[in-house]
Amino acid sequence: MATSRPNVLLICTDHWPGLLTRPAGHSVVMTPTIAQLAQNGAWYSNAYSTCPTCIPARRSLMTGLTARTHGDRVFKEREPMPDVPTLAACFGNAGYHAVAVGKLHVFPQRDRIGFDEAIINEEGRHQFGMSADDWEQELAERGFAGMEHAGGHCSNDYNTRAWHLPEQLHPTNWAVREMCRAIHRRDPRKPGFWYLSFVGPHPPVWPPQAYLDLYRGVAIDPPVIGSWARELAALPYMLRVYSDGGLAMRTAPPHEVEAARRAFYATLTHIDHQIRVVIGLLREEGLLDDTIIAFTSDHGDMLGDHNRWAKSVLYEMSAKVPLVIV
Repeated sequence: MATSRPNVLLICTDHWPGLLTRPAGHSVVMTPTIAQLAQNGAWYSNAYSTCPTCIPARRSLMTGLTARTHGDRVFKEREPMPDVPTLAACFGNAGYHAVAVGKLHVFPQRDRIGFDEAIINEEGRHQFGMSADDWEQELAERGFAGMEHAGGHCSNDYNTRAWHLPEQLHPTNWAVREMCRAIHRRDPRKPGFWYLSFVGPHPPVWPPQAYLDLYRGVAIDPPVIGSWARELAALPYMLRVYSDGGLAMRTAPPHEVEAARRAFYATLTHIDHQIRVVIGLLREEGLLDDTIIAFTSDHGDMLGDHNRWAKSVLYEMSAKVPLVIV
């Protein structure tokens, strides 16, 4: 039976459109875990990102402030967190042990922003003085130093291939394993606030081969392109000149667009299945009935809709996010 202070597991993804889930009625994407969570809890069908760009959205999540108030509406990579209580600090002040695993996307990169522990994956951002994040350090310890991008991908391209290293070293599997370890090592005198922040499905779009195989032979729905968006020259000025990633995909042939969407769907299913590992650990530890689970994303991804990719525009695929609380 739940206590007066239950544990809280907050799961946040990056670039997951709220429309690409079974609870939202998508006919192709396989998300059985999210569907089960939605059946057991509350599914918020009209949840939207406060500002559909990575850093502003995450600052809002961690401060409860709008982008105008917390100081970033565009993507300020060198902007420290504002001097306000963060979500992690509020839980800490209430007696919780707060642990973050995965993507924080703050400056400086090792700022704990109120967490007692932060085990991070910064997606290769070495330009701010950090030579290696915790995921990269594990790759090096396993004999794969410098191999994280050896598959030929970068963090803003939608060209795809299967993950090129052992599956247990995939950033999704790594984040789940580290979160399970953190829960297992919890302070038994305190409730836990556990923030599991996946870097996916943000590009690189590199799911394990087994998940690409799940979509083999599955008809992939094409992007939705309104008549107003078919001619680039006829678009408003900002939509003609601004592209937040995926610029090369505007002229990609249909089979490349389909391959990108297929791999993106496979990435979503990979994350969905890995969430089950954390839920299983909570059950084994006797914590499941005493833990609130919330799942969401910082923003979505246009994924070719209206000839746009990535985020930052206030269209449904970019701004609408999944949200379920159990």
